[in-house]
Amino acid sequence: MARMYPDVPSGDLEHSSEEPVYVALRDQLGDDYAVLHSYPWLRPWRGDALLEGEADFVVLHPQRGILVLEVKGGETIRHDGRRWFRSTSRGPEEFQDPFVQARNNMHALLDIVRERSGRRLSKEDVAHGYAVVFPHLDYDGSPPPHADKAIIISRKHLPMMAQAIEAAYGAWTDAASGSKPLRQEQYRMLLHDCLMPKFRVFRPVGPDISKAAERLLELTETQAQVFEGLYVEHRVLVEGVAGSGKTFLALHRAMAFAREGKRTLFVCYNKELAAWLRVQVEEDPTTAGFGRLLTVKHFHSLAADLARDADIEFRPQSGREPTDSFWNDEVPDLIEQAILNLGDAAKFDAIVVDEAQDFCLGWWYALTNSVLSQPDGPLYAFLDPHQSLRGEVQWPDVVFGARFKLTINCRNTQRIATASASVLSLTPHVFKRAPLGGALRVLRAGSDRQQKGLVLQELRSLLQREGVTPNQIAVIGPAAKDKGSLADVRDIDGVPLVTSALTWRTGGGVLVTTARSFKGLEAEVVILYDLGGFGALFKREDLYVSCTRAKVLLVAVVHGDQCREVIAAAQAASEAER
Repeated sequence: MARMYPDVPSGDLEHSSEEPVYVALRDQLGDDYAVLHSYPWLRPWRGDALLEGEADFVVLHPQRGILVLEVKGGETIRHDGRRWFRSTSRGPEEFQDPFVQARNNMHALLDIVRERSGRRLSKEDVAHGYAVVFPHLDYDGSPPPHADKAIIISRKHLPMMAQAIEAAYGAWTDAASGSKPLRQEQYRMLLHDCLMPKFRVFRPVGPDISKAAERLLELTETQAQVFEGLYVEHRVLVEGVAGSGKTFLALHRAMAFAREGKRTLFVCYNKELAAWLRVQVEEDPTTAGFGRLLTVKHFHSLAADLARDADIEFRPQSGREPTDSFWNDEVPDLIEQAILNLGDAAKFDAIVVDEAQDFCLGWWYALTNSVLSQPDGPLYAFLDPHQSLRGEVQWPDVVFGARFKLTINCRNTQRIATASASVLSLTPHVFKRAPLGGALRVLRAGSDRQQKGLVLQELRSLLQREGVTPNQIAVIGPAAKDKGSLADVRDIDGVPLVTSALTWRTGGGVLVTTARSFKGLEAEVVILYDLGGFGALFKREDLYVSCTRAKVLLVAVVHGDQCREVIAAAQAASEAER
């Protein structure tokens, strides 16, 4: 059976005269044929005016090309040598020459193909012709001079429609040169890009991003004002859900300590987060008077820099590559030794710890007993137990004068916050003044290769059509770029794919990173990719963290059953948010 567009019950056709033709084409032609029914077209004509038309049927075949059919029904039709008439109750009624109609429709379609293919397909590339069908009538006499028996299909031909179509195609084909078969990609272009292009009316994401970001920033600033009430305490533990503004508040507090004249250390787990915050401090003109008092580092570089300054060899005693055991057990002792060698000049008057859920007990001991100038000096810790890389949080052996919980997500739109919470079956606490935003956008792939194509397709759409800039998009996966499906992709139509968050933030390209490298950071748009299943290096918690990084739009490309089930539930939760 031929592929019919649209594929509808024949009884639903608007014109009864076309029903037997539709059935004959559908049932008698092979599945290598495509048939477009009631194909409308609109073309510029004589200046700026538009001319409209409609082809009753367009038959397409990869080897035979295009055949346009004009259908004329009626009880009696005649041609007087110049004009066409049909009998009606009011007497003879003239109508437009069907062969001229078919010819005009054919040329209009060929012009459309040439233009929409960017002239990659021309009239010379595609075999083409037309025919006229009289489904209720037979004929006698000679055809008009501009017609031929081979392109007239009458009632008696309907039971042999396949042969009639083949004869009509043959009449338009040069016997010497034969047919002009199209290559597979040419036929796909003809059918799907030229004659049946996808058309989607959508609301671009770009213009909405700035509005949503302004509202979310307003919420974060409000959170900071409330938080300032805790400044009377010099030791505070702040536990907050993802998106509650912990990093913003942590940096805010560290800057306040430095503004008071204290040598302050802001320390976190994530290298990319530390680098980005360091740039924020350096470029902020309001920090000019106290910026030298504030040091921003991730724990690993803090330890390595102290060892280097103290001229201590910074490597495992075994001589092998650093492991978790080295960082957890040996590094705290190396920090203590380095501080003893360097003296008070290496110590800090106040410490603010972000991502504290990822710090082990040995790190806490080193910070409070070696790095902090006074054992009971100012210490603020910010954490989210649900984002812990260690599984169970190793709470520090520190007495905090106050504990504060941030339960409201003010980073994400309401729908993203709800979708993210669903990943870990958490109860979402959404700020009602936050923008609602769009639902989680899910693209389902049948294979690794297909999901890679969907990621690239989505990136092109965001960059070229939806007005999103490269430094607003982060692509997050379980593994580093060189180990994922985008390893061999260097750019998207000239826009580089970068792996450095600093390069990304300064407009160097679209960031491709991992859930763990992007902890603490955020992007207006996040695309999750390579979502197959969960494992030691990519847990549900990592998926949760990835989802919460998106401020305005979250897109998930999934191809594995395990992740697909979780993402489907998250999508349903986001769509239910009103």
